[in-house]
Amino acid sequence: MNVLIKGRCNNYDSWREVFDGHKARAEVCDESRTLVGKVDDNHFIVMLFDVDMPKMQEMMSGPELEGLIKEHGIEQEMFAFSPMN
Repeated sequence: MNVLIKGRCNNYDSWREVFDGHKARAEVCDESRTLVGKVDDNHFIVMLFDVDMPKMQEMMSGPELEGLIKEHGIEQEMFAFSPMN
Protein backbone atom coordinates (compact mmCIF):
# COMPACT_ATOMS: atom_id res chain seq x y z
CA MET A 1 0.00 0.00 0.00
CA ASN A 2 1.12 3.56 -0.69
CA VAL A 3 0.41 6.50 1.61
CA LEU A 4 0.07 10.24 0.99
CA ILE A 5 0.46 12.46 4.06
CA LYS A 6 -0.79 16.04 4.02
CA GLY A 7 0.60 17.80 7.08
CA ARG A 8 1.06 20.94 9.10
CA CYS A 9 3.93 21.72 11.47
CA ASN A 10 5.31 24.65 13.50
CA ASN A 11 8.34 25.04 11.22
CA TYR A 12 9.04 23.07 8.04
CA ASP A 13 12.83 23.24 8.28
CA SER A 14 12.87 21.90 11.86
CA TRP A 15 10.33 19.20 10.97
CA ARG A 16 12.30 18.20 7.86
CA GLU A 17 15.49 17.77 9.86
CA VAL A 18 13.69 15.36 12.22
CA PHE A 19 11.94 13.58 9.31
CA ASP A 20 15.22 13.02 7.47
CA GLY A 21 16.85 11.68 10.65
CA HIS A 22 14.11 9.13 11.34
CA LYS A 23 15.86 5.94 10.22
CA ALA A 24 13.12 3.58 11.47
CA ARG A 25 10.91 4.69 8.57
CA ALA A 26 12.98 2.45 6.26
CA GLU A 27 11.61 -0.54 8.18
CA VAL A 28 8.02 0.26 7.15
CA CYS A 29 8.32 1.48 3.53
CA ASP A 30 10.56 1.60 0.46
CA GLU A 31 12.62 4.57 1.63
CA SER A 32 14.35 4.88 -1.76
CA ARG A 33 11.01 6.04 -3.21
CA THR A 34 9.92 8.40 -0.41
CA LEU A 35 9.01 11.86 -1.70
CA VAL A 36 8.72 14.98 0.45
CA GLY A 37 7.44 18.36 -0.67
CA LYS A 38 7.43 21.72 1.08
CA VAL A 39 4.17 23.57 0.51
CA ASP A 40 5.14 26.57 2.68
CA ASP A 41 6.85 27.24 6.03
CA ASN A 42 4.17 25.28 7.89
CA HIS A 43 2.84 22.66 5.47
CA PHE A 44 4.25 19.58 3.76
CA ILE A 45 3.30 16.60 1.60
CA VAL A 46 4.91 13.16 1.94
CA MET A 47 4.45 10.13 -0.30
CA LEU A 48 5.47 6.71 1.04
CA PHE A 49 5.53 3.60 -1.14
CA ASP A 50 5.15 -0.10 -0.37
CA VAL A 51 4.10 0.65 3.22
CA ASP A 52 3.71 -2.18 5.73
CA MET A 53 0.63 -0.71 7.44
CA PRO A 54 0.75 -2.79 10.68
CA LYS A 55 4.41 -1.81 11.19
CA MET A 56 3.64 1.81 10.39
CA GLN A 57 0.79 1.91 12.91
CA GLU A 58 3.08 0.41 15.54
CA MET A 59 5.80 2.97 14.78
CA MET A 60 3.35 5.90 14.79
CA SER A 61 1.92 4.96 18.19
CA GLY A 62 5.31 4.74 19.93
CA PRO A 63 6.19 7.28 22.64
CA GLU A 64 9.18 8.68 20.72
CA LEU A 65 7.09 9.69 17.72
CA GLU A 66 4.25 10.96 19.90
CA GLY A 67 6.74 13.32 21.60
CA LEU A 68 8.08 14.59 18.27
CA ILE A 69 4.55 15.16 16.97
CA LYS A 70 3.71 17.27 20.00
CA GLU A 71 7.05 19.14 20.00
CA HIS A 72 6.76 20.15 16.33
CA GLY A 73 3.01 20.83 16.35
CA ILE A 74 2.38 18.22 13.68
CA GLU A 75 -1.13 17.67 12.38
CA GLN A 76 -1.58 15.30 9.48
CA GLU A 77 -4.08 13.53 7.29
CA MET A 78 -3.16 10.22 5.67
CA PHE A 79 -4.56 8.81 2.45
CA ALA A 80 -3.92 5.41 0.87
CA PHE A 81 -3.41 5.25 -2.88
CA SER A 82 -2.40 2.78 -5.54
CA PRO A 83 -0.81 3.24 -8.97
CA MET A 84 -2.97 3.55 -12.06
CA ASN A 85 -2.37 0.63 -14.37
